[in-house]
Amino acid sequence: MTIGHKRLLHTGLENYDHVYLDSGSVFFAKALRAGKCPCCNIQLLTFEHDLPTKKLGPGFSQIRWLHLEICPACGWWHYRQDYMSHDQEDKRSTNWELTHALQTEIEIGKTTLPIEALQKHLLRRWEDRKLISAQQAEDLVASVLKEHHGGEVIRTTANANAADGGIDLYLTIGSDGAVKRAVQVKRRITSNVEPVEEVRNFVGAMVLSGADSGIYVTTASRFTKPARAIPRFAKEAKAKLEVDLIDGERLFEILQTTNEKKPVQLPQNVRLDQEWRNASGKIITARDLFTGDIREWSVPPT
Repeated sequence: MTIGHKRLLHTGLENYDHVYLDSGSVFFAKALRAGKCPCCNIQLLTFEHDLPTKKLGPGFSQIRWLHLEICPACGWWHYRQDYMSHDQEDKRSTNWELTHALQTEIEIGKTTLPIEALQKHLLRRWEDRKLISAQQAEDLVASVLKEHHGGEVIRTTANANAADGGIDLYLTIGSDGAVKRAVQVKRRITSNVEPVEEVRNFVGAMVLSGADSGIYVTTASRFTKPARAIPRFAKEAKAKLEVDLIDGERLFEILQTTNEKKPVQLPQNVRLDQEWRNASGKIITARDLFTGDIREWSVPPT
């Protein structure tokens, strides 16, 4: 859901009885019967997972299905777990458990937004990185690099908009901080390409500060060809500088990698490595389903 720069973020889950849904006493019952998201009023995507038959004893069995309806816009989801059992006299009974996502409205670009919430949202909507503030961009890069390299971050200024001499952060790696890398962060709102001039300025800042290793990070999708050549020239120069370039695509890959290690709150009988099928039979893992961008899985009506 979009209201200015406001979005909905999954912050928990809630279990409830099917009686409340059937009676229409839950707020989203009408929308769910129409297959629409109660938050966005758009078509929900449907995914299924079959669990193997569970033997309960002689003459008893229990077949379980997992069913999920999820909104490709805001990520709200509704989960149903079905049971069918029969005894020795073939008397059958059915039961199901219901769970739905709890959503909280967040405002992209607000510096008070916790970095964990920002990371979680950007995993689903990476294009919203263009809406974040300069301070958020610096905080995002600092948190991602720290988690990825296992080091510590030293800030050169308390404010991302303050003069920093061309270096925003220092990343120290190793228990003794033996490796110290200069970091420059560039947030790009409109441009999708990072120019060579800014990378050259960063190399100059490294020389002036005495740093021989650095990382230039941009939220732009890619670097220009001349900019991509800078690390080679810097390494061959007299100062022999080591410069790594991280563009928006690579930054997103690192964000995904670091978040794979974090716990995810899931409904009962759902595992992150579990495979689910959409309406056209395509497979998606539960990790991508519950934490990733699922818009590409939307099946157009036939």
